[in-house]
Amino acid sequence: MAAISIVSCSKSSNNNNTPPPPTPIGGYVSSDSVAADALIAYWPFDGDMNDHKGNLTATAVGTPTYAATGVRGKAYQGDSGVYATYVPPASFPTNLASYTISFWYNMAANVDTNVTQGVFFYSGTTQQGEIINEFESPANKNLTGDSIRIHSGFWDVGNEPAYGNFIPETFNTSAIGKWVFFTVSYNGGTSTYTCYQNAVATGANEAFSNGMYITPNPLWTDGTKTTPLGPLKLTDPPQSIVIGSWPDGLFGQAAAKRCFLGQLDELRVFNRALTQTEVSGLFLNGQANR
Repeated sequence: MAAISIVSCSKSSNNNNTPPPPTPIGGYVSSDSVAADALIAYWPFDGDMNDHKGNLTATAVGTPTYAATGVRGKAYQGDSGVYATYVPPASFPTNLASYTISFWYNMAANVDTNVTQGVFFYSGTTQQGEIINEFESPANKNLTGDSIRIHSGFWDVGNEPAYGNFIPETFNTSAIGKWVFFTVSYNGGTSTYTCYQNAVATGANEAFSNGMYITPNPLWTDGTKTTPLGPLKLTDPPQSIVIGSWPDGLFGQAAAKRCFLGQLDELRVFNRALTQTEVSGLFLNGQANR
């Protein structure tokens, strides 16, 4: 009888139905892979207001609603009288000697930007608004009809009595009716503050800028400009985080009257200043909906 040869066959590695890894954009395979080691809070707004990194649970005022199509999945749809509050952990302010906050926003042309609208606020027990992000009334400073005036800064309580209140002003231009990526960072090692629109650094004006919109913006302890501000000292015990409005009672105003009215998506807080490459990675991957 003739011998029977048995040949063992195996599937090629190209036919094992394993999808290929995603192609990096800007050096990253997704927004989630950018500075993952430094991320301390993340709100995807994909049907809820909870923090999906630090596990902060939202206490909603009013009923939050969500736009079906955001940058990734759904997006928070701001509305009058609607916002969310959170109780931050004790470690939240102390590990922010430097920080970055980033988010996508979409302001419709019919949204009233003549009312100051809170986006993200962190407050301590004795000082409200230690970290501030708000869309300010354009007033006579509106560059064009499609500009957004933004105040984004901090109250560095631990560095007082040196000048500690830095609420720089910047503008996002051509920003109405589209998704715009806003980022703000403070580097305590270099004492520099930088705002970005769609990953491009934009000038900011603050107390020591003499009306000039500077980028990156150096911050000092006082008007002599001899001592850099250095690492932040947010030593006030934590009280609250507010998304979608001001803290209630700030400057005597009710939070329900300072609500964000646009759409908001992919809000992140990092405990260091991101590099230009990292900010670009967040923007480019967000553009690609990943």
